[in-house]
Amino acid sequence: MIAAIGAFDGFHKGHQALLSVAAKRAEESGTGWGIVTFERHPEAVLSSPKFKALFTIGERMMLENFFHIPTSIRLAFTDELSQMMPGQFLDYISREFGVRGVVVGEGFKFGKARSGTAELLASESRERGWVFDSLPLLCDSGGSVISSTTIREAVTAGDMTGVWEMQGYPFFCVNRVIHGKERGRALGHPTANLDISPNKVSIRYGVYATLVFAMNNWYIGAANAGSNPTFDDVEGMRFEVHLLDFCGDLYGLELAVFIIERVRDEIRFDGPGSLKKQIRDDARVIKDIGRRAMERCPELWDTLGKAILKAHISPMSSRSAQNRPSS
Repeated sequence: MIAAIGAFDGFHKGHQALLSVAAKRAEESGTGWGIVTFERHPEAVLSSPKFKALFTIGERMMLENFFHIPTSIRLAFTDELSQMMPGQFLDYISREFGVRGVVVGEGFKFGKARSGTAELLASESRERGWVFDSLPLLCDSGGSVISSTTIREAVTAGDMTGVWEMQGYPFFCVNRVIHGKERGRALGHPTANLDISPNKVSIRYGVYATLVFAMNNWYIGAANAGSNPTFDDVEGMRFEVHLLDFCGDLYGLELAVFIIERVRDEIRFDGPGSLKKQIRDDARVIKDIGRRAMERCPELWDTLGKAILKAHISPMSSRSAQNRPSS
């Protein structure tokens, strides 16, 4: 197997280049290909307990479907794995998973204390007779390096247009609808409150235009991230979305919410009447943004919908591994 290796907190355009080369090398070698990644991001284990990932494991599985990755090996990032020397790690993935070639980014580090570099990996690959590729870092239209760190910063800043450019698809969350205080229903705009994972990066407070996949269909949605400051009984961040042109019960269902554009800050109103008027104004703006997003790339939404359904109904080939040091 030819393996693209990385943490893959989502699959931005730089990661997508790795996938493309891995697939090409596999075809040339007459073998299969896939990714070697981790159940939890190594930084969440080693560096900072406050680390927040772009996507949950379930969301990453959906993206693996979207990018047609045939095999995904998710390693448990244990103390044993973190103590493997670079050569031990390569022995391990060769023995356990049949890896015979690797594709990485030029800044790739691996092994104990991140002692393994792309240069070392190139040398090891030559000795083992492996296929090897190291790709240069990819930059966005402004000349900045595309990385998961940069994308996380853009998400927290509310720059959803920038996130879409770097990823090639919008930032999103897939979550179950839970019961809220039903204020939206009282205002004539019922909202679906989503149970967001505490380990997922938080977006900047505000109102957003979204496209929502629900019950096998796409809907334009007006989302609010924040604390509902017009009312005084909300603790912590809430994320809720109102599906335009939808009537029905969403409780208990999972929604895939793709966040297209930040419309405005979350603000405090002097009462429900003012808030209701603003919601109507927001809906008009958001409907226009949503329509343009759908018209801009219809094939994207069709493929994303199919990937979401596949992730829920028929997951792809995927293996998780408990790790042990090589002898």
